[in-house]
Amino acid sequence: TLSLLELLDALKAHSGREVVHSFEGWRPGDQPVYVSDIRKARELLQWGPKISVKQGLERLHNWVSSNAEVLSAGAVTA
Repeated sequence: TLSLLELLDALKAHSGREVVHSFEGWRPGDQPVYVSDIRKARELLQWGPKISVKQGLERLHNWVSSNAEVLSAGAVTA
């Protein structure tokens, strides 16, 4: 499992930059807890993750860092 705050800490560890965030009041429709359960996929498809969350975040950060021009190409400027 990985909470949103743990994800933000991991992103900070990889990038060296603080992720600015704030907390607001509860909104209608907000879910108090979300948990992905892959047991059925594992059972029916014999599928499971091959890398850890830490490895996945590291790979994602490295890809985003190496492909900044691809990501900014679609950015809308005001």
